[in-house]
Amino acid sequence: MNRRVARALMAVALLVGAAHPASATKYAGEFLRIPVGARAMGMGGAFVAVADDATSPYWNPAGMVYLPYREAFLQHAEQFGSLVNHDFGAVVLPMKAEGDRRAAFGVSGTWVGVQDIPITPRPGGLQPGDWLDYGTDNDPTTPGNGQDNGRWDPGERLLLTSDDLVLASSTDMALGLSYARQRGAHWAFGGTLKLVRQSLPDTLPGEHVTSFGAGLDAGLLYMPSDAVTIGVVAKDLTTTYITWSNGAREIVAPTLSTGASFQFKPAERHALTWAFDLGWGFEDRGYDSQLSMGAVTADVRTGLEYWYRNTLAIRSGLGGKDLAMGLGLRYKHFGIDYAASLHRFFAKDDDAFPDDRNLDATHLVSASLSW
Repeated sequence: MNRRVARALMAVALLVGAAHPASATKYAGEFLRIPVGARAMGMGGAFVAVADDATSPYWNPAGMVYLPYREAFLQHAEQFGSLVNHDFGAVVLPMKAEGDRRAAFGVSGTWVGVQDIPITPRPGGLQPGDWLDYGTDNDPTTPGNGQDNGRWDPGERLLLTSDDLVLASSTDMALGLSYARQRGAHWAFGGTLKLVRQSLPDTLPGEHVTSFGAGLDAGLLYMPSDAVTIGVVAKDLTTTYITWSNGAREIVAPTLSTGASFQFKPAERHALTWAFDLGWGFEDRGYDSQLSMGAVTADVRTGLEYWYRNTLAIRSGLGGKDLAMGLGLRYKHFGIDYAASLHRFFAKDDDAFPDDRNLDATHLVSASLSW
């Protein structure tokens, strides 16, 4: 069985590597990477091998088959203080099956919005006096570099005030359709089809540039025992293609997450879960990744979850360079969770990011209902 696990992991890794195109657009579809669920966030995002609630369409769609009831989930998060609003909702419906051949279907939706974005005019719409015509070096004592040419050049300081700017908003949305199937007592497989829609403000007042895209996530879970679970998820496995109304094209590169979770029963009415994930990227994001091997990067995510009488939960975790913590409460079929993430807590003295201290904490609140 261990050989089968190794072969499955290698097959997924090969598929992800083969799917990664040289023309992938760095940071395309970035909102799809924002973690969901206060429970998962409280564990530092180490949830690939846990994924046993209605957030599983995002973390690992294979986990839907292990939900004992139908479950609905809602979340609201405020990223970096209140700069970015992030909402997520999902419904998972287990389907009737016999023995070890259970199946489940899920629907999920993501909404990410940024309000009151100041929009500056296009260069052709700027009037004399709207900028300091000091040239690209912004130094009036050094002639040249476009100084006093009557035309705004990139790098010249704008003098526009808030009364001269138009405020607009951006919206990112995604719809996910998920299906999972259990095979035998140890294996589960699942996938999520994603439809993406984005709207960004144009430099013309009231105008927006919109996009449409589609992609596929795939995941698997292997449970060698009731206490150990191994998970693998490939996001944007076939690459996610995004087409913009202005003619631009973007390709979201695949990512791979591998993880394991371990269940402990230290005493009656007490339960402890430890989870450990490695999130692999292939876009050469070495500046803010924990591990870097050329274009391949990796981030460590690990977390603990403690339950008392399956009613009260305390969580803490590390997600990359962020510190997370959270609480959970369950009463019958209703649950509510809270989590906070302290950004770059473990890299606050990094000279490469001198302004990281200005990043406010992210707060998440989520609720679930099963029936």
